[in-house]
Amino acid sequence: MKTTVKRTLSLLLAAASMASVLTACGSKDTSAADTSADTQAASASADASDLGPVLTRIKESGEMVIATASGYMPYEFVDISSANQDVIGVDMALGDKIIEKLSDKLGVEVKKKVEDTTFTANLAAVAADQVDIMLAGMSPTEERKQNMDFSDVYLKAEQRIMVRKADADSYKDIDSFNGKTIAVQKNTTQEKIAQGSMPGVSVTSMEKIPLAVLELTTNKADGVVIESTVAQPYLIANPDLVLCDAEFPEDVRYKDTAIAVPKGNEDFLELINETIKECQNAGLIDQWIDEYSSIAAEQNAG
Repeated sequence: MKTTVKRTLSLLLAAASMASVLTACGSKDTSAADTSADTQAASASADASDLGPVLTRIKESGEMVIATASGYMPYEFVDISSANQDVIGVDMALGDKIIEKLSDKLGVEVKKKVEDTTFTANLAAVAADQVDIMLAGMSPTEERKQNMDFSDVYLKAEQRIMVRKADADSYKDIDSFNGKTIAVQKNTTQEKIAQGSMPGVSVTSMEKIPLAVLELTTNKADGVVIESTVAQPYLIANPDLVLCDAEFPEDVRYKDTAIAVPKGNEDFLELINETIKECQNAGLIDQWIDEYSSIAAEQNAG
């Protein structure tokens, strides 16, 4: 009887000991799994926190919202031959390249969403962080830098005055426009140049360049202050228009063009600048200017 009791106690102790070992092992494995999961979650969180506000927004939404103002050929204009009336041009082609790089960096397929309004509305939208990027053939002025950040310059152009060919001989210098009417796009560097460097002129400000050019072709204006790159499609499409010989002062004659983003997005600007450099080195910017100037001229002539 004593032997049986002892044997029973021994079996119970052995079973308890084994249960303890198994429980300890199970606890250890669960803890390790939990620790691994926590580490992965922390790592993912750290990756997300490394992104600035705009890149975070783009990654979460899967789209890059572009503010632009079509009608500024060859930078951006409506492709009237497309079923959806898509906005195309130099800026949109550059935007596509930025999206390619974004997709690689963020590990998601980024799509393009274009908010096509007016230049004035574009400025307000990017300053208020309502869009991700502004691609609108814009000059990075000191005044604008107070409300938004700019990329490196991707294109340089000369400020010129477009006139009717029949009147070109009358405009040899800026003073020749004294008493004349000049049309410009509203809230642009061209508007400021006309107001500040053309004494004695009356300035008519329009929301978009085509409207300013219409003022010229319908004899409501005597000239249009326009950058040389933007003038190309109009000159190709309309042989009755030319750039006159008058030149602006050196300090306002040339225009830098850059991309704007909401303030506080250095990582996004770095990616944009990398894209700009790659496109410039590959000769794509000049290629796009020729390509889209021809397309715009053809559509404008039609």
